[in-house]
Amino acid sequence: MFDITTRQAKLIKLMSKKKNYVPTRYFADHLEVSERTIFNDISLLEELLGEYGVRIDRKPNQGIKLCGDLETSEQLIQKIIKKLKLEDVSGYSALYRRKLIAKWLLIENKTVTYQSLSMDLYISTSCLIKDLDQIRKFMDEEVNLISDVKGTRVEGTEIGIQKTIKRFAYYLIEQERHNFTITSYGRILEQLFSKGVIEQVSQSMKELVSVSAGNISEQYLKSLFISLLILTERSYRGNHLDELRDIQFEGKEYLTNYPLAVQICHNISSKLSFTFTELEHKYISNQLFAHRIEVKMNNSYIENLFNYDTKRIISDVSEAINIDLTDDKKLYNSIMYHIFPMVYRIKSGIDIVNPLIHEIKNNYGVLFRIIWYVMEDFEKKYDFKLTDNEVAFITIHFRVAIERKEQMSKILVVCQTGLVTSDLIINRMKKFLPSNIQFKLIAKPSLEEEDLSEVDFIISSVQLQNIDRPVLYVSPLVRDTDLLKIYSYYLKYSSTIRNKETNKLEPGILSPFLSSRYIFLNENITTKKDCLNKMIDLLEQDGVVDQSFGTTVFEREKLGSTLVQDWVAVPHGLQSSVNETKISIMTMKHPIKWNNESYVSLIILLAVANKDIVNIRKFLGHLYKIILKTENLEKNIQKLHDPNDLIALLERENQCIMT
Repeated sequence: MFDITTRQAKLIKLMSKKKNYVPTRYFADHLEVSERTIFNDISLLEELLGEYGVRIDRKPNQGIKLCGDLETSEQLIQKIIKKLKLEDVSGYSALYRRKLIAKWLLIENKTVTYQSLSMDLYISTSCLIKDLDQIRKFMDEEVNLISDVKGTRVEGTEIGIQKTIKRFAYYLIEQERHNFTITSYGRILEQLFSKGVIEQVSQSMKELVSVSAGNISEQYLKSLFISLLILTERSYRGNHLDELRDIQFEGKEYLTNYPLAVQICHNISSKLSFTFTELEHKYISNQLFAHRIEVKMNNSYIENLFNYDTKRIISDVSEAINIDLTDDKKLYNSIMYHIFPMVYRIKSGIDIVNPLIHEIKNNYGVLFRIIWYVMEDFEKKYDFKLTDNEVAFITIHFRVAIERKEQMSKILVVCQTGLVTSDLIINRMKKFLPSNIQFKLIAKPSLEEEDLSEVDFIISSVQLQNIDRPVLYVSPLVRDTDLLKIYSYYLKYSSTIRNKETNKLEPGILSPFLSSRYIFLNENITTKKDCLNKMIDLLEQDGVVDQSFGTTVFEREKLGSTLVQDWVAVPHGLQSSVNETKISIMTMKHPIKWNNESYVSLIILLAVANKDIVNIRKFLGHLYKIILKTENLEKNIQKLHDPNDLIALLERENQCIMT
């Protein structure tokens, strides 16, 4: 009599709860089968139900429902439940079971056995195999479901496991009819993720939306929400990312959101008492970029409060680096958004570590120090001291803005009718010229309407008239001699080449700032404090700096490392305490301990006056190139005994770098 499947018993249980007609699609969705399967089950059940005076009534466009002797039908339902132990049928649906199994395997990294799962979920081994097969469908080649004598478990890369969880999460969401908002996503996924994780990630998403520019696609936000949930839950449980795919982006635009990513990580982890890794900061930064998140400060009070400061900072840095960034709205929004929480963090004693700080100092050391100087007035105004980490974050924003500003080489390719000949020219040139060139194909008739203001030069296979840009005429077949001419034009007219040429340093750039009086060679001093005091005392004695300069130097040292290379330190003080720009240099007979385990043998103390911020950019740029690129510099400096020989060495290396 009871030779029916668990699914068919659940179908009877579901139908008994419905007083009205219900579409078969409802039962198919709930039991995760097709409507055809439901119709087949109904046909098989009709004989059994008939024995109890119950029938299944069908109505076109309305669905099905149980009809007949309700008292007798209730007896049937109770017998079925008792026989098959389905007291919790609604709670242990296939979907519910798979949520639990997925959580144990994918979220919690548990190893389970068929026996334990059968007992916990009240299902047969055959049903369990089907559930595991369904979960396996969400895995790719990076993740495997392993079953052996130890039990059943998931093995694979962390990024692969997280992608599997995301696919499963979307599967769960698709089972729900009402999944329109991020809040509903959180509710649907609450059986997978910890309550605290959902709350903190949801709060971070609200804050993110409040500072985002423009209308972000709802699907982007939902996708980002799920990714943050998964990363946070896994990291919270101690399962951290161990690698990221090496994605090659053009420029550094994807780094724009890195400071925001670190802020999000800090907000979440501080509430849940765990720590995201540097790799996870980068992962979230990549996710923000991939989901097209752009920040805009839309709080009028905060914008009014920091509007002048933000514009002043951008203007001063622009002047110092000789690149006008004052019209860059993205930079303005990024700095505006960053400095408000920055001031709050510093005044509250909250320090956010910037995992990219060493990379930023090494690659963008000049810009990093210029920003230190430019931010001095801002520090005074709001009475706090910037840390290395915060300056590094601001440096990222400016570096990205600079790359937006720098022009690529742009070449216009023109022929009589357009594409065929132009394609031939471009295909040959791409093999011959650098990859950072932007080509544009155009037919001669369209040339009059073309904006040539950003075109470096034009290559044409037809004669042109009244063109105010350099034009190189080539054969339609592009001979080897034509390629040589094209390369010559590239060297002469390329904006990339011109930009590099304008950045060359003039001979004698060091002379105004260096004096043998402030150079100390082969000193036998053993402590950092004594080294700095000796250099500072002479500067004070000569009136180059005032008496507060030394204090600002030591305060700066407390805020972060001033190392440039393992053997070189470049300390500095506030520009407001400097009367005349001078560079003091000291070499050590034996390396001295500088910070933690770092030992240095060359100290370059910067005393930079306000009026020389612009000029110091070139000097620092040159100095950093010498330190980073000159071979055997440390050994050569150690051999010197005359301060003038050191100045000569630096000037000589200047000439080598320029040529």
